[in-house]
Amino acid sequence: METTKFLSLGVVAMVAMTVSACGGATNSSAGEPPASTPVPAQPVAASSPAAGLERLRGEAVVGKDGYGVTPCGSDRQRIVEFAPDAQAFIDRFLEPGGRLAFFFDGWVREREGKWIVDSVERVHTEGPRCDAPLEQAMFVARGTEPFWSLSLSATGWELQRPGQEALRVQAPATRAGTAYVWESSAPAAKVEIVPGYCADGMADAASGWEAKLSLDGKTLSGCAHRGALALP
Repeated sequence: METTKFLSLGVVAMVAMTVSACGGATNSSAGEPPASTPVPAQPVAASSPAAGLERLRGEAVVGKDGYGVTPCGSDRQRIVEFAPDAQAFIDRFLEPGGRLAFFFDGWVREREGKWIVDSVERVHTEGPRCDAPLEQAMFVARGTEPFWSLSLSATGWELQRPGQEALRVQAPATRAGTAYVWESSAPAAKVEIVPGYCADGMADAASGWEAKLSLDGKTLSGCAHRGALALP
């Protein structure tokens, strides 16, 4: 089969702002965040800092010959294989309901003409697909009970909660082993993004990162995935 041409978003990462010191928070006007404008589907998204890895997004199916993925922007299905950890992730996601089709977002490497999935960012049967562009963020996290969403960059984060003003906080992203942390003093807050299987049963979805936000004496927990911006 024809190999799908990879696209790199490395240029996007170059415009990420320089990490700043912990600062204050500002509020924006309340209301629903603007809807994303659909963009033409693209084959494969961003390059990973890990050598040889490329991001693959597309429609996945489970067939008698294994797993097939039709990349965004392509009409050609490719057979993919999974590294052990990625296979365990997919097995866990597929096990409860016998799903045979889902949207796939993850990292692959090409080996002898085959795509090998190294890790999974997110999979879901309900939610954004190829017509939704990757968010301009390092990570995007979401949680329920209560509902909230968090967009994180190298210099800070923005928290959205229904019925409340958006909270924007300046805090530098730091790496702690395989995790990423944002800490600030005004307000006193800490965000942690840790690799691990994270399921959102309400959306029939699973992500490759767990998120935790400690703010105002409360802790919000949810799932996260990488956006378009490179990691520090």
